[in-house]
Amino acid sequence: MHAVRLHAFGPAENLVYERTEDPVPGQVRIAVAAAGVHLLDTVLREGEAGPFPAPVGLPTVPGREVAGTVDSVGAGRLRPAVQRFPLAEAAAAHRALETRGTVGKVVLEP
Repeated sequence: MHAVRLHAFGPAENLVYERTEDPVPGQVRIAVAAAGVHLLDTVLREGEAGPFPAPVGLPTVPGREVAGTVDSVGAGRLRPAVQRFPLAEAAAAHRALETRGTVGKVVLEP
């Protein structure tokens, strides 16, 4: 899977498109059709805390909103919330600040 990641705070040139970890059992993978990047992502990219007590840890993936289709459901025991997503199902999610972002080819939803 690939995503845009930030390894050092600063300008947009610090964003790098690279390979990231693969899905683990129990996750739903969403093939991204659209990803939302918020003004807050810009503030955090620059290393400022904004309304939060501290900046996010690095590396991080920007973006909080995603829409796409389920293209993989992890193996193993799935939580009831994960079991209800069949392949090719339309999906949307809003990510918490503490989780990975949404700017990439696919997003993993726990």
